Amino acid sequence: IELYGGCLLESSIGAAAHMAVFSTLPRLEWGSEHFGPRILVEDLVATPLVFEEFEIRVPTGPGLGVTLDEDKVRMMARKM
Repeated sequence: IELYGGCLLESSIGAAAHMAVFSTLPRLEWGSEHFGPRILVEDLVATPLVFEEFEIRVPTGPGLGVTLDEDKVRMMARKM
């Protein structure tokens, strides 16, 4: 099956999840793009994903490889 590794407007958390899956595949015939974290005004991670030379580095930490910024999560949480 030929694949395209696309994204929508997710934060670095969603992009890290995509990359965790896509990085295990031998090939993405239709390429990929991850621009969501680049166009957000605020993100929910302590350290942003690294974009350079038209590539994105797969985070290497535990789990998805990103660490939540707890203060930003609290600030952006919906109050009910």
